[in-house]
Amino acid sequence: MNPKQGHDQQPTPARQLAALLERHLALHRHLLQTARQKTDVLKRGDTDRLMQLIQVEQAAIAAIQQLERERAQLVVAWSGDGQPLTLADCLPKMGEERNVVERLAGELLAVIRELQTVNELNGQLIRQSLQWVTFMLDQWMPQPPNVNYAAPNQHAAPYERARSLFDSKA
Repeated sequence: MNPKQGHDQQPTPARQLAALLERHLALHRHLLQTARQKTDVLKRGDTDRLMQLIQVEQAAIAAIQQLERERAQLVVAWSGDGQPLTLADCLPKMGEERNVVERLAGELLAVIRELQTVNELNGQLIRQSLQWVTFMLDQWMPQPPNVNYAAPNQHAAPYERARSLFDSKA
């Protein structure tokens, strides 16, 4: 055995944090790719593929939440006093890993910002689709007559009762 290799050394907290940030970055890039695919699917109106992408997205979000729990445990243990630290609090405690962690944090922030932009676009596309569906339902359903001056014994028309099925909020 080479003496310079040591015996299964435990990675430093800074290296562990860098590894967590790399995994965070990879998952967020995957989430961004999925969001872009959702944009294309929303434009095509492919609801089956959209449902598949939502499941992929939910799995990625669950993995990100798990990584965040791991990160929180790491920085609490690193703080020594049980208080959670921010990334900015951790940087002065780092040695050679500081530049790597700063670079990863910057890349992660850029990916998150791009993800927010794509998700906003997807939200707009979904709202437009919902408006189109509502418009089409309104076109297919008969319009209620003007009810300002109705006869006192007049009963509700069948289309008014059926219309209430479509008035529920999403």
